[in-house]
Amino acid sequence: MRLFPLLLAVMSLALAGCESPLPLTTAGLSEPAISTAVDLNTKAPLEKATIFPADTKTLYATVRVKNAPADTDVKAVFYYLEESRQQIAENTARGEGSRYLSYAFNPPENGWPAGRYEVEFVLGDEVRETAAFSIVPAPDIPVTTGFPSAPGQQLPPAQAPSPASPAAGAGAEGAAPAAPPSGGQTTVSSQPDLKYKTFLDRQTGFSFELPENWTFQTVGVNSDYLFSGPSGTPESEISVIVQVVDTEKGAVGSLKDQMLTLLNHYSRMNGAKIESKSQFQAAGQAAPFFLVTYPAEDSKKQRVTFGHTQLGIDHSPYLLLISYAAPRQIYQQNVAIFQHMVDSLKLMAPVR
Repeated sequence: MRLFPLLLAVMSLALAGCESPLPLTTAGLSEPAISTAVDLNTKAPLEKATIFPADTKTLYATVRVKNAPADTDVKAVFYYLEESRQQIAENTARGEGSRYLSYAFNPPENGWPAGRYEVEFVLGDEVRETAAFSIVPAPDIPVTTGFPSAPGQQLPPAQAPSPASPAAGAGAEGAAPAAPPSGGQTTVSSQPDLKYKTFLDRQTGFSFELPENWTFQTVGVNSDYLFSGPSGTPESEISVIVQVVDTEKGAVGSLKDQMLTLLNHYSRMNGAKIESKSQFQAAGQAAPFFLVTYPAEDSKKQRVTFGHTQLGIDHSPYLLLISYAAPRQIYQQNVAIFQHMVDSLKLMAPVR
C-alpha cells in the first residue's frame, strides 16, 4: 500500500460547486471524514483513516449534508497545525437534500509535509463539523515540514482527478495504521531492501509476509504468535502479535467488543494517550484499528515512549487481533514493515 515543503502554488483543492452563501435554517452536517477515495456516484468516502504516509496521492475530505435547501453551500477549510495553526486552503461545495459532499486535496510531487492537519466544515458562518488527520514519513521519501506560503492563502477551484476505485485504494493509496506523533522527529525505514517470506497458519486460515530474517514464537496461555526482528538489532524491540480468538469457545463477544475491551485497557494505563481510532481496508474488509502511545520499559530497562497499533480482523469463526508495538523511534523507522504485513494479509478457509 502506498499512502500519506508543500508548495501551495502546485497544490489544488478541487470540488464541484460554486460560492454563493445563503441563510440556512434547516440544513445540518454529519459524518466528517478523510479518505483516499470516494464513491464515483454517491461521493461517500472509501478507505477512511486518520493517518496517511507522506506519499499519499489525493486525499478527500467528505461530509454529509442533511435536509439542505436548494443551493446550500458548505465550505471546507484546511489547516496545518504544526508550530502554529495555519490555514492552507479552502473551497466551497454546493448540496441539496441529504447527500455527501467531497473535496479533493492534492499534493505536489514531493508529497505532504509531515504533521497534524484539520479540516473545518462551515455551514453559513458556523463551523459544524471537523475532521483531523496526520501525515507521517513514508519510506524513501524525503521528509518536509511546514508551508512556505502565507497563512490563509486561498486556492482556486480545479478539476478533481478521478477518485481511485476501492480496489486501487486498498492496494496503492489506502489508509493505514502508521507512526504516532513524534514531536517533529522524523525517520525513514532502517531496512529499505528487505526480502520477505510467507507465514501460513492453515488451521486458522490466514497468511501474510514478514521479513525473512524475522523469527516468531508462541506466547501466553492461548499460544499467540509473536513476531520480531533479529536478536541484537533495533528491530528485536518490535513486537507484532497475532492473537487468534475462537468465537465458538466461550462468550467472547464480537470484534467490536474485543477492540473496545483492548481500547479501554490501554486507555487506563498510566501516561497512555489514544492518538487515533478509525478503520481501513485489510484482507477485503473494513478493519477497525486504534493507535496509542504509552511509557514502558524497553529491553534495556530504559523507560521510553512506545507506539502501539491495534488492528482487528473478522475471520469467522475466528477473530484476529493484530498489534504492532515498539519504542517510538523504532516504531517509526519500521512502520513500513508492518504496513507490508497488513497489506499482504490473506484469509482462507480454516482447516479444522
